[in-house]
Amino acid sequence: MSHIGTRSKSRLQEKSFRRLQVAGILCCMCVTSAISAHTQISKPYVEESLTQPSRDVAWKEYQIQQYLLKRIPPLPALETSAGWTTEEERVRKHILNDVVYYGWPREWVDAAPKFEEVGIIESNRGYRIHKLRFEVVPGFSSTALLYEPTKVTGRAPAVLNLLGHEPEGIDVEYEQKRCINFAKRGIIALDLEFLGFGELTNPENAHDFASQLNLVGSNAVGIFYLSMRRGLDYLSNLHEVDTTRIGVTGLSGGGWQTVILSALDPGVAVEVEVAGIGSRESNLTHPVDTDEIEEDAPDLMEGQDYPELIALRAPRPTMVIHNGDPQWP
Repeated sequence: MSHIGTRSKSRLQEKSFRRLQVAGILCCMCVTSAISAHTQISKPYVEESLTQPSRDVAWKEYQIQQYLLKRIPPLPALETSAGWTTEEERVRKHILNDVVYYGWPREWVDAAPKFEEVGIIESNRGYRIHKLRFEVVPGFSSTALLYEPTKVTGRAPAVLNLLGHEPEGIDVEYEQKRCINFAKRGIIALDLEFLGFGELTNPENAHDFASQLNLVGSNAVGIFYLSMRRGLDYLSNLHEVDTTRIGVTGLSGGGWQTVILSALDPGVAVEVEVAGIGSRESNLTHPVDTDEIEEDAPDLMEGQDYPELIALRAPRPTMVIHNGDPQWP
């Protein structure tokens, strides 16, 4: 009886095992069929989905932005004017010597401005225009227009007008109107060409090519700063200009130049910047606000940001103009 019982038990186990095999095979067949059917059905959907931006991207960007926004350091907490003056001098010295002039020959940095007049436009409306050419660095020249009141009594105030990304350069209408307006009000106005635009339009003058300066050891922002500083030095050397009343203004890329020059050169008495910069906060949400090679030059924003550069102006008169327009934020 025990032998028969053992055989019966063995048969039962064998049958159970076979049933499990059959069930497993059927299960695999069902899964395979389902996957195949799903793949065939979902292929157009997958292809369509791949052509559309993922709805999760915006959410992920938002999460990253919120994470980083909480970690932005605040402005220096200085409680006295003396403390701020010390910080101002430290930051200015650091940016000029360790960043802007890094890799640039000292004789170029310290060179006197070299401007020459190449023409003059007279008018009977209270102003004249001088056509100028000047050296940025040896071997590279730029152009400028000087708008001068017909009659200057004593020493006059002056404004350095810094151009943005305008294909027409200093010929663009709104620049001419502003500078003429200054001159008719008794203010001397100098309008500088911006690298890569106007008469400096040339494929090799495009801003991105400045990154090659970084490769040879000269900070890219240096060429931009030297150009604008030449203009400021030129105005300061004009005998009819009151050096205590020199202002700087500009829109877009000209606004960026205005902030940099006004923060780093104490000779700027008044600053009016228009839609030229962002901040750590705005650059997280609108990265294109300051994405040019000169605006994000190596080490320029290491330890400080554009709001700090504006703060360096205190207590000198400073106006910052921005709005909600995506084109001119």
